[in-house]
Amino acid sequence: MTSVPHDFFEQIKLFLPKYLTPHQQSQLFEELRAFPDNMEYYLRRSEWRETLLQGDGWRGFVVINFGTSERKEVSGLVLSNSCDIDPKNVRALPASILFSPLIRLTRYEALLAESGRDGAQVRSHLDAIRKQRVTSVFCLPPGPGIDECIVLFDDIHSHPLEDFLQRERSCVFTLNQYAFYLLLLKLSIHFSRFQEGVARFD
Repeated sequence: MTSVPHDFFEQIKLFLPKYLTPHQQSQLFEELRAFPDNMEYYLRRSEWRETLLQGDGWRGFVVINFGTSERKEVSGLVLSNSCDIDPKNVRALPASILFSPLIRLTRYEALLAESGRDGAQVRSHLDAIRKQRVTSVFCLPPGPGIDECIVLFDDIHSHPLEDFLQRERSCVFTLNQYAFYLLLLKLSIHFSRFQEGVARFD
């Protein structure tokens, strides 16, 4: 992996959320400078626990198996942006929530071992995941009410918003500003490859 350019964090300052106060921007900047050693991902305040926010974990989602049509209730990370899933917004068509299931890292590790990878390969891959170096995976450290988990950006499901709101559901975690910003960066990298290497001209 190439080293981080000396002006990298100065460049990040240009993209800090403008709605933050100068003090909050400074705090976020210092937390980003501690990446990847900063493992404080979760907001301790509870005021947002009843609000559906992008990046937060919730129990009560339903996934449907493509091959068997089996329905299963899971916990997942919300990928839809917060405005799109705000129940107060009036829409022309019913909204749905995009989410990715939470997968325990221990389960993922077992699947890697079963696939034939040796111990060194597994440890190296898990280390890269924990340091957020795998662009298609977002890693969540252990915290109150959550084991160490991952979400796969190529395993995305849709749940009708009205149905989800009527279900028995509960918030697993709310990301803090630092972790939310990391998630947005990784989503941008995964889904928006500006340097894809294809010249799309006639």
